[in-house]
Amino acid sequence: MIASIPIKEEWDLLLPLLGSNAIKDPNDAQKILGVPDSMLELQGSNRDVILWLMEVTVSQRFGDIMRKIKEYMEKCEGPVMMIVIIIREARAYSSPEVMSSAGIWAKTHKTLLNLEEWQHDDDRPVDGLVQSVVPHRWMDRLDITVKVWLRHPDGHFSFNDANNLYGRSAQLTPEPRTGMAGLEAILKRGMVAIRDSIIDFVEKECEHSQEDLRALHEWMPPTCIFNWDKIVDRVRKASLRDAHERYKVFSNVHDTVTRTKPSFPRVCVGAEENLFSRPHHREEGPNYVLDTDDCMLHMQLE
Repeated sequence: MIASIPIKEEWDLLLPLLGSNAIKDPNDAQKILGVPDSMLELQGSNRDVILWLMEVTVSQRFGDIMRKIKEYMEKCEGPVMMIVIIIREARAYSSPEVMSSAGIWAKTHKTLLNLEEWQHDDDRPVDGLVQSVVPHRWMDRLDITVKVWLRHPDGHFSFNDANNLYGRSAQLTPEPRTGMAGLEAILKRGMVAIRDSIIDFVEKECEHSQEDLRALHEWMPPTCIFNWDKIVDRVRKASLRDAHERYKVFSNVHDTVTRTKPSFPRVCVGAEENLFSRPHHREEGPNYVLDTDDCMLHMQLE
């Protein structure tokens, strides 16, 4: 979809989708405002402009998410659209107790199972429980919410309301999905605003004629900006790997504890076991193997 935006080669412009790039304070190049998971940036010979920003959050408090976003959005003048995908487990994870079914199972099965051996046909990552052949609730249902905000004509983002003319919220999971029509509509408006920002940039920075700009003026985004089914499928696969990692952490800890201590402490995977490729701060819930690259940087844009 992004590749279909008609940018002429002689304008010498790039329109890359970047992952984990730091946003610097325009008034202080040494100060980092934030590091979003993804951003669309128009890059020219003399200057660059960020067009959209995206965050993927896993098991974070919504208030913490919004504080993080507001910190850099208040000083970042370019973006016309902000997208946040929020992934939360329906119930917080706890590691098995030593005398639980999983603990007893671990005593009699010393070989660590790989993912294929461990998973069960009845496991339902994202949509339901992942319990595997080792009896325990390794992963609960995941609730996936998408929030989108557009920059208001007066120049600000109204983050206080996610269901108005400049903000929309939709639920991808659990089924049935809700708010999708409004979400698709605001994403399409966002892409039109991005097109207009590109036109404004070309008019100011590039040699052009009105004929050159005609194709840009006529370009319209597709009806569906994201392939949500593919995004959910990537989250589903990543969450199954994450549940398996919880099992491996438990098995390794259990083996150590049973050899060295008479009792088995309750274990909840914490920051020191964070297996994100790019760690996220959180104050509640587990850490995930679920990599933001899996669920969003491969966004499956139509």
